[in-house]
Amino acid sequence: MKNSRKIAAGAAVLTVAFSLMGCTSKESISKNTKQEEAQKEIKIELTFLQNECDRLINKDEDIEKTFQSYKNDFNLLSTSVNSTAKVNKMNNDELEISINNLEKDVDKLNGEEALKAYTKYTSPKIIYKVTMMKNMHSVIEATRGWDDGKDLGISFFYDHLHSSQEDINRDIKPTVNDITNGPVYKLNIIKDELQKHRDAFSKEQLEELETAMKGFDYSLDTQLKTIRSYKNIVNNPYTSNNYDYEEEEKYNGARTYLTDFESDLGVAKPEY
Repeated sequence: MKNSRKIAAGAAVLTVAFSLMGCTSKESISKNTKQEEAQKEIKIELTFLQNECDRLINKDEDIEKTFQSYKNDFNLLSTSVNSTAKVNKMNNDELEISINNLEKDVDKLNGEEALKAYTKYTSPKIIYKVTMMKNMHSVIEATRGWDDGKDLGISFFYDHLHSSQEDINRDIKPTVNDITNGPVYKLNIIKDELQKHRDAFSKEQLEELETAMKGFDYSLDTQLKTIRSYKNIVNNPYTSNNYDYEEEEKYNGARTYLTDFESDLGVAKPEY
C-alpha cells in the first residue's frame, strides 16, 4: 500500500510537472511568436522609410509635404528602437547617412528588444510626443492672444496702432502668409499625423484631440479674417471694438481639451 501511495504521488507530481512544462512551452511559443512578429513589423517600417528616402532624394513629388511626413515617421521609429539617428532637415547627405545608421540599429535588435521597440512604436504617448506635440505647442503659442509677439493677429494690432491705411494694407498680405505658412501649416501636419496613427488612440483621446484642434482652427481662421478685414477700412480699425470673444472662448476650450488629452497620456506641461 505504501508503494502504491508512492507511485500515485509520483504520478501526480509528474502530471503536474508535465502540465507546467506544457504551459511554459505555450508561453514560450507565444512570446517567441510575438517577438518574431515585432521584428517583422519593424523591418517593414524600415523598408517603407528606405523607399520614402529614395523618393525624397530623387525628388519624385511634392518634397515639402513628403519630407514632413517622412521626418515624423523616421524619428518615431528611431526613438522606438533607441537609435541616435534623427532627421531634422531636407538634406540628401543627412537623409542617406541617417537611414543607413537606422538600418544598422534595427539589424542589431534581438527578439526581446524588437518587441519592446514595437510596443513603443505603437504607443499613443510616444506617437504624440514625437510626431505632434512640438507643433501643437507652437500652435498654442500662435493662438493664445497674449502680448508675447507670437500671436500674429494680436501683434499686427499693436504694430499698427498708429499706422496709416497704406501701411496697414501693405502689411496684411505678408502677415497672412506668415500665419498660413506657420501655425496653419503646422496644424495641418498634426491632422495628417493623427489620421495616420488614429488606431493607436482611444475613442476618448481622439475626441479630446480633435475637439482641441477644431478650437485652434477657429482661432487661426479668425485671425486671418480679422487681419484681412482691416484692408481699405474707412476708419482706423483699432478705434472700434473688433475683439472676438468667441475666438477667446474657442481657444480656452481647445486648451482645456488638449490639457485633458495630454494629462491622460502623462505628457502635460504645468502651463503653456
